[in-house]
Amino acid sequence: MIPKGLYEAKKLRTLLLLSPRSDFREAPKNIFSSFPYLRVLSLSGCGIELLPASIRHLTCLRYLDLSYTFIKRLPEDLCDLFQLQNLNLLGCCNITALPRMMRIMTQLRHLNIKGCKSLTWMPARIGDLIELQTLPIFIVGQDAERSLEELQLLKLQGELEIKHLENVKNTWEAAEIKLKEKQFIELLGLSWGEDDLDWNVRKENKSESLLFHMMNKISPSVRPSEKKDCNISCGGNVEELLECLQPNTNLKMLLLNGYPGKRFPCWMGNLQLPNLIELVLFDCRKCEHLPGLGQLPLLKTLYMHGMYAVKHIRFEFYGNNPYRPFPSLKELTLIDFPNLEDWLCMVSKEAFPSLVKLTVKKCPKLKTMPWFPSLQCLELQNCNQVILRFASELSSLCSLVVDVVPDLMCLPEQLLGNNPDLKSLTISSCPHLQSLPASLGRLVALKSLVIRWCEELTSFPKELWNLVSLESMEISECHSITSFPEDGVEGLGALRNLSIENCNSLKCLPMVMRSLKALEHLTIMYCPKLASFPVDMQHLTTLRSLNILSCPELTCLPEELQHVTTLQNLEIRSSPGLISLPEWVENLVSLRSLAISDCHNLSYLPEGLQRLSALQHLSIQECPSLEKRCERIRGEDWKKISHIPHIYIGSLGLAQQDIASSSLN
Repeated sequence: MIPKGLYEAKKLRTLLLLSPRSDFREAPKNIFSSFPYLRVLSLSGCGIELLPASIRHLTCLRYLDLSYTFIKRLPEDLCDLFQLQNLNLLGCCNITALPRMMRIMTQLRHLNIKGCKSLTWMPARIGDLIELQTLPIFIVGQDAERSLEELQLLKLQGELEIKHLENVKNTWEAAEIKLKEKQFIELLGLSWGEDDLDWNVRKENKSESLLFHMMNKISPSVRPSEKKDCNISCGGNVEELLECLQPNTNLKMLLLNGYPGKRFPCWMGNLQLPNLIELVLFDCRKCEHLPGLGQLPLLKTLYMHGMYAVKHIRFEFYGNNPYRPFPSLKELTLIDFPNLEDWLCMVSKEAFPSLVKLTVKKCPKLKTMPWFPSLQCLELQNCNQVILRFASELSSLCSLVVDVVPDLMCLPEQLLGNNPDLKSLTISSCPHLQSLPASLGRLVALKSLVIRWCEELTSFPKELWNLVSLESMEISECHSITSFPEDGVEGLGALRNLSIENCNSLKCLPMVMRSLKALEHLTIMYCPKLASFPVDMQHLTTLRSLNILSCPELTCLPEELQHVTTLQNLEIRSSPGLISLPEWVENLVSLRSLAISDCHNLSYLPEGLQRLSALQHLSIQECPSLEKRCERIRGEDWKKISHIPHIYIGSLGLAQQDIASSSLN
């Protein structure tokens, strides 16, 4: 791995090993003996699981990067590196413990342990490292040497998450660390109980919210509804504890996870956090009222999840000043408010002037919500159908998702009619939805339409053809639909992707497809009653891929398809009614990929297949007769396919070099 000539550089000071993870499992021991003057050593991304004790010989080392390795435990000998200033363990998810004597590494300034998910305790007396500036995670222990007080003298900056606050025995411990005076902390996390959240690495792209990275790391094995109440040690007064953990006024991002108190601290509102940009309140199950956040001037993102005791969102949420509350808020998320009944709005309707995205999930009792003058993206999931009436008052939507509304029978006409600029519409898991409103035809800007799991939806409005900007349409799991409206797709000249899946009663596709002159991808899946295709498919002059899966009534490909010379990918699966491929397949001169599987009655390949010079990939699976005829060299159909570079027959694929060599023979 290391060139032999490099070992002659006895005074080497910087060594960066840019090696893939599979190269080695243990750091080469001769590194530490051969380069005693190393100042910088990076093993980042290497597959090492073990760091040998001989690392103690690198007494000049200032910077050690072990990020994204498989190390489980660091040797105690690491503590002999008295000159070490920066130890990077970012993303070492297997590491279970840090060296116990780290307190003697008095020159250490940066200890990056973000992403060390298996780490459950801190070394004793880490507060002795008075030069420490970077410590993104601190785990409160149950003994004095791992208590909250260890943070008192540390001049930390950047990011800090304090975990297992249930281990704090006295509220004065929180007061002693004086978080309010740590002016350089910009991201603060305060967590009780299990670690459901992983405060992940914030990416360079500032447009991506920190919440995206944190909430994508919620453990699937532990959800808020399953977590047990954590034992509070500080005399039961967890609310006083949180009051004592007031952060500095420069804070930009705050995470509160698993807080077991009934009320939020006073410092969370009332302009005590004037620079706060993002706030996460996760699994604060006992809090009965939301904090007054409306006057925070810079708050842009608010995420609230698992607020079981909140029944009402009232005026206190907007703060003391009724004028334009939440002036900068752009993204608001409410998830798992099972008892929330109403959400009052300001009389002046000046709240949320900048809000562009609202997500409301698992709020089954919520029946009212305010008006949002600038809202562009609305997602409603597991909500009461009544809430759609209030949503109908909105007029600036560009994206709408309605998901899991069990009692919904029809969408309000105004919901679509009042939002002519809507570009994306998704309706999913509304099992009793019977029809779509005629106002669907007013969505002349709509580009994406998705309808899934609407089992009682029987038809589409004839106004469907008015969607002149529609580029993608997916219809799936709509088992009551038998056909499309006559001329229903006549005006869909911009449609590029059409997918129809799991429509058990569908007997025919739109009979007029000649207007789909922009269609590039057509997918038909699991339509057991579909027996034929439209007769005007030759007009699909831009079609590039056609996928037909599990259509047992289909006996042949439409003859008009031979004129679609732009077709590049053809896939046919689970269609037992198909007996043969037509001879005119040779007219598909642009075809590059052909996949056939589970077509048991398909007995031979057409002669014209050997004239498809552009064909690069052929896959034949679960077609017993056809597989036998396509056996290499001795198969009756082998000569028809031997020119194809990549062939996969049955469970074994014939590699390109095998085909080439057999052709030479």
